[in-house]
Amino acid sequence: MAPTELPDNASIRASRLIAEALVKRQSPTRIAQKARRHGISRELARTMVIACGATSMEPHDQRDGEGATRV
Repeated sequence: MAPTELPDNASIRASRLIAEALVKRQSPTRIAQKARRHGISRELARTMVIACGATSMEPHDQRDGEGATRV
């Protein structure tokens, strides 16, 4: 039985690029270049850059839910 393959669409490519960019702490320029090279639209590439930038600027405790102040 052959392994099933995920469809190769823009949303899956974008998700993979975002995950890689966050793990490797890539620059906005690098993220945009890779997105365009993979055929992702300028609008989605821009959104990816903004999302990665916003995530990288969040304090660590807000990203993983640990250490957050309870009210």
